[in-house]
Amino acid sequence: MKMKDILIVGGYGAVGKTISKILSQKYPGKIIIAGRSQSKAAKAVQDLQDNTIRTLVLDINNVTNFSFLNTTALVIMCIDQLNTEFVEACIKMKVKYIDISANDDVLKNIESLNEIAISNNAGLVLSVGLAPGLSNLLVKHAANSLSNPTEARINVLLGLGEKHGSGAYKWTFDNIHSTYALQQNNKVVNVKSFTRPFKAVIDKRRTFYLFNFSDQYALMRTSDIPKIETRLAFDINIITRLLAFLRKTGITSLFNNKKVQNLLLPVFSKALFGTDKYGLNVEVSNGTQKHICTLEGHEEGLITAYVAAETASYILDNITANGVKHLHEIVSDIPLFLTKIKAYDESIKIRLT
Repeated sequence: MKMKDILIVGGYGAVGKTISKILSQKYPGKIIIAGRSQSKAAKAVQDLQDNTIRTLVLDINNVTNFSFLNTTALVIMCIDQLNTEFVEACIKMKVKYIDISANDDVLKNIESLNEIAISNNAGLVLSVGLAPGLSNLLVKHAANSLSNPTEARINVLLGLGEKHGSGAYKWTFDNIHSTYALQQNNKVVNVKSFTRPFKAVIDKRRTFYLFNFSDQYALMRTSDIPKIETRLAFDINIITRLLAFLRKTGITSLFNNKKVQNLLLPVFSKALFGTDKYGLNVEVSNGTQKHICTLEGHEEGLITAYVAAETASYILDNITANGVKHLHEIVSDIPLFLTKIKAYDESIKIRLT
């Protein structure tokens, strides 16, 4: 049977373009870059120098006709949505779905469609990227090596020298001064970002601080580990320490001010300092033993695209469970999956033992 198309929504962004490039090589003639701007989509095709890639003008928050899904095998969502209307349409039309969102509110809204997805024999995969995504896989792998794991610490390193979209910077600014609730040991605990330092090694010993990543929530909802925390450090240690100090004084509340954010966006978007390094250090313990996994590389946007592309191949080429799942719930052979990720870039360093 002839394979249907792969629709990449937001495919003209940096991550979407890389996903399009990779998948077009494996599924030539099947890739459609979709988004509100026809000119940006056309420019992406031109940049990729691949005239087999098609474009579609699509505003996912204002769709009146979903007939294009009749010829779609898979949707890869690279932008956050205001509601679940588009996702529900994918479910009803039995279109496979991948979302690279790191916003837990978005992910929870999609999770709420699980029963509908099961009844419609539709498969959806969330938490696809670095964190969430690979961080979830490393926690699962480490936890599988221990009996009755009691705690998981996820430490994320991000480079300030890598350029991102404005949405990514705004999300970071919004969460520098956030207070959020974690379910720990059957209790709800309110914690503050950039507090509770923890030292871990990613190329060198660094101090990481609590941060509101969605991987800790997804793992809390889908695993039996009673305590899970995610922390963040930037590649420039003095910046990380400065933010922790400002958090103590309360000055970080300024990051929530939209005028301040608008002043900072041009500075960070130019990536005038720092590197493009990223990394994960995941430690799972059971009180007497611990298992540490690490992953390091360059260009976080690229690793997100690699994970999304490999996930796409995984669910297109394998029979996976229906319903709404996170990446760690569908990947059975984690070392093999990570080996395939490393094949995209041999400079990626992965240590699982």
